[in-house]
Parts: sequence; C-alpha cells; structure tokens
Amino acid sequence: MFKRLVIVLGIVFSAIPALAQSPPDPINAALEDLSNRVNRTVTLSQVAEWNYQQSVYPSPALGCPQPGIAYADVLTGGFQFIITYAGTVYDYRVSDDKSIVVLCGTAPAPASIPPCPPPNDANFLAPRLSKGIQARVIANGLPNVIREQPGSSSKLLGQIPPNDTLIVIDGPRCTTLDKIVWWQINYNNLIGWTGEGQGGTYWLEPADISLTPTAPIPDNVVITTDNAAQVNVLLTFNTPLALSNDGKLYAWTLDDSIVISDIRSQTQITSFPENDVKISSLSFNAASTVLAAGFENGDLRLFDLTSQSTTSREIRRMTGHTGPVTSVTFSPDGTLIASGGADKTVRLWNASDGTALATLNVMSTPIIRLAFTADGIHLIARDQNGSSVILVATTEAAG
Repeated sequence: MFKRLVIVLGIVFSAIPALAQSPPDPINAALEDLSNRVNRTVTLSQVAEWNYQQSVYPSPALGCPQPGIAYADVLTGGFQFIITYAGTVYDYRVSDDKSIVVLCGTAPAPASIPPCPPPNDANFLAPRLSKGIQARVIANGLPNVIREQPGSSSKLLGQIPPNDTLIVIDGPRCTTLDKIVWWQINYNNLIGWTGEGQGGTYWLEPADISLTPTAPIPDNVVITTDNAAQVNVLLTFNTPLALSNDGKLYAWTLDDSIVISDIRSQTQITSFPENDVKISSLSFNAASTVLAAGFENGDLRLFDLTSQSTTSREIRRMTGHTGPVTSVTFSPDGTLIASGGADKTVRLWNASDGTALATLNVMSTPIIRLAFTADGIHLIARDQNGSSVILVATTEAAG
C-alpha cells in the first residue's frame, strides 16, 4: 500500500489508456518536483520504471485532495504518473496544463518482480517466449515497436519488420493498463522492450519452430518410390519432437511446456505447462494415450493424454538418471519404457507403475538414440561417438 501523504477522497471520472509513443510533457513537472525532493536532478532515463494513465477527474484535486483545501466540482484533465526511482515508487498527479502537481503517495519498490502474467488475469496472453531464445515478428503482420521501457507509453526506439528475428535477453514484464507482456530484446544491436501480443493476438513467436506449414499438406499421401522426389519440408523444429504412431499428432516443446498438436490442421490440442525443468526428449506410446518426457535434470515423467484434468495430467515421475534424459521410447506393447541419458546409461522401466527394472552401462559416451524393433525382441542404442549396440533378453519371460 502507498504511504498516504494526503487523504484520498476523489473519484476518477473517466480514464484514457496510455497509448502515446512518447512520454507526455506533464511528466516533466513530476520529475522536477521529484528532483527537488531528493536534491538532485532526476531525468526519465534515470528512473527504474514508469507508466502513466490520463484521466478526467471530478475536481482539481486530481483524485488526491490535500487537507484543508476546498475544491470546486470542476472536471479537470490530468495524469497519474507511477515512477520508480532509487528503490521508491512515487505516485504523482499532474494537471494537463502542469499548474497542479501533487505527490499522492510513496511506497518501497517491490523487492521482487511481480508475476507476469498476473495470476487469474485472463486478459493477458500466455507467454510463448523465454529469455535466451530467438524470436521473430509474425509474418504478414505489422512491424513490432521497440520501446525504452516496458509499456505503451514509453519512448519509441525503433521497429522490427514482419518475419525479422531478434534475441530475447530479459523478461517478461507485464503492464496492467494495456495488458501486454513485454520482453527486453536485442534487434541488430538495438536493445529495448517489445510486446508479445495483445487482445488474443500474438505479435511474436519463437524462431525455433515454424508454426505454419512450409508446403501444402496433401490428403493421406504415402511416401513411396513414385513420389520420393517430391518430398518437401512440412514443419521445422529446433526442439524435442515426437510423432504418434498413426501420424495424426505430434508433441513438441515451447518454453518448458509440452504441446500436443494436430499435424494436419496445426492446431494445438492440449499442453502441459507445469514443467519447471527443460524438456530434453519425448515419445508417444503405441496407442497415443501416454506421452513420456525426459528432462534435463534426469527426471522421466509420464502424461495421460486422455485425461480431462485442468490442473496436472502427470501420471508418475521416475528418477535415476544423473544427467539429462536424451532419448526415451516405449516398447511396441507399451509395457516397457527405455531411456538413455547423458550419464551414458540405458535404463528400463515398468510403464504401468514406474518401477526401475534395469540399468545398463553399455556406452562410453552419452546416449543419443534408442529404438525397439517392431517385434520388441531387440533394443538398439547409439551414443554420441556414433557407436551402436543391440540389446536382447537372454532369458524367456516368466509366465
């Protein structure tokens, strides 16, 4: 809560969202007052964060009446400026003509960055970006603007044309007035903040994946010797990927979330956003009812693709690998799971209860590929050096 310097009795009559490309001139009156209070010149470039809202107030009190002053009921245009400087948040009210400047309250700056998007605020788009990745402005859209600080009212620094790529270096930050998730980016050595989207429309997308087909999708055309010369790229990924056996679904990753999509329509069917560790491998079971996911912390998790749960669809979690799980696969009958890791081991698990069945030290470098034969008799493993082994059971199963 703001430490109140005056008793607030005024009611805002109407508010106009701050959408200007540069700061409004009245902010200079607020900065001048702030400079006098801290005994040093404070410019906009020196503040940690700022935003504003333009309003029409019911009186010259600007929604922040001062004790002992009577105010006429005259509609007065003005601004509310929230300025964070030197660890303190200042709430200023300034009239349009700058004749009225009121410091309405102060509060310590938050010790940590608030959640973005705020919990339970459905007006924000779910972020699809993350720090350190490449992103691009969605093709056939408008250029994305780059601003000095998060917020539609911040100074305009430049634009990013559609389909151009950028590097995400920080974020996210959320601005509650315009409901936008902002990311600090580097675009051709210009560093600033740009919005991910607004009102249900994304302006940016991860550059690791093409979200639209790069070739037309024919109806049920099987790749054969007759059409092999016409094979073309459908989708490109720089993320873990798994195809269902029937070829209708694919699983991929987006920011630490697992996404299940329909391969023909490219529509998202479901996602599992609860993963707090980077995903390193994926595999469907034969019936496309369970998805196995390997993680960089060594976890192996199973997700129920038939569940209608709105919280978690995780069935179970298996631990044992001491490094990233780099490959995972189901046996043809779905009863076994084989996983390989950067720890150079191949591990076998009971798919029904997650029991660890065997740990095989058969490679000298990290495992990169595992595959069962169609009859389930052989398991093939390949390591980073290009060496391969064939594994086979030496005793008949009981029963």
